[in-house]
Amino acid sequence: MQQYTWIFSLLTPVGTSTAEQMTQAFEAFQAQWKTHGTPVQGLIKLHHNQFVVIQAKNDDSRPSGCSIDSLRRAVTSILEQHRLPWAEGGEIFFRNASGDIQMVHFQQIKALVADGTLNEDSIVFDHSLSNSDDLSLWEVPLADTWMKRFLPSETKQKV
Repeated sequence: MQQYTWIFSLLTPVGTSTAEQMTQAFEAFQAQWKTHGTPVQGLIKLHHNQFVVIQAKNDDSRPSGCSIDSLRRAVTSILEQHRLPWAEGGEIFFRNASGDIQMVHFQQIKALVADGTLNEDSIVFDHSLSNSDDLSLWEVPLADTWMKRFLPSETKQKV
């Protein structure tokens, strides 16, 4: 069954203790999250201690309007309680050559491709999978995302 997916990216990863506290708070919110009086079926999970991933089933309990607003308020509140800033737009997350997660503004992608930091095989986090429950589509090679437009023309033709 298809799900709705939202991803909130933290500017920096959190430690284990903070991750555990946040997970408890997300679970408490999810347990009482409702849409038009019906519990929302889904999950809220912290991935890589840096990404809050929310998934909700696309069925009679799918969130809409007010329940999406309550989700955003809850996530914002939990992040503010821990004094954690989150990316609000334009930031791209990728794995560097060592496998560590890095963040840059999307306007830097072209320069990072030019200097060899990023290439068609670089793993990036593609947050555009809003209507998919398949998180394997989230952490993918740059050439498989909208960011492929920043690759040299000869590389794009090979992919």
